[in-house]
Amino acid sequence: MLSPKDAELFAVLSDDDLDLLADFLESDAAPEQAMDLSMLHGFLTAQLVGPEEIPADEWFAQVWGENGERPKFASNAEKEKIEGLILRLYNQLMDELADAENAFSPIVYVDEESGQDISQQWCYGFTLGTSMNPDAWQEMMDDEEYAQLVYPILVCADDEGRANLESDGQDMAEFEHEVAASLVDIIPEIRDFWIDRRGVPKLKH
Repeated sequence: MLSPKDAELFAVLSDDDLDLLADFLESDAAPEQAMDLSMLHGFLTAQLVGPEEIPADEWFAQVWGENGERPKFASNAEKEKIEGLILRLYNQLMDELADAENAFSPIVYVDEESGQDISQQWCYGFTLGTSMNPDAWQEMMDDEEYAQLVYPILVCADDEGRANLESDGQDMAEFEHEVAASLVDIIPEIRDFWIDRRGVPKLKH
């Protein structure tokens, strides 16, 4: 597998790059359980704002699902292209999150009729990301203030939690839209929580 540290993997992704990656993830060549682009963005975000860095060779296989299936690439060139796009997305997110003045922007889908953001896939990807090292995340979950901060993401991703909200009369389309809007503030706070505890240098300004 390519290394995320390779210089060419720091090139900013274009819209065409993202479309190519999204199309492959949802194609027949990808395993049925493969993440879609929004889920992948949430998953990678969790890797980058969490309590510890997980090497790419440990999390990469999760992109294709939990049952061990691998994509059916048409060629080695396609394999390198798609894997490179995933690592470029990771690096691009890393750069965005390393600069405190950058506004975080999740990749979420939009309902064509209502124009509202659909954040369930992104939130599910984020929770999958936290499941890579749940013990390390527990410190945040045990902190009442920060547990409430993460709560909307967890509920949005959880079928039972969504059903409970819906039974209480919550408009789930509106809820997902509100969660998507709140991620702009939630993700930097999660990032800063772990930065304070890891004792790493403060972010660039």
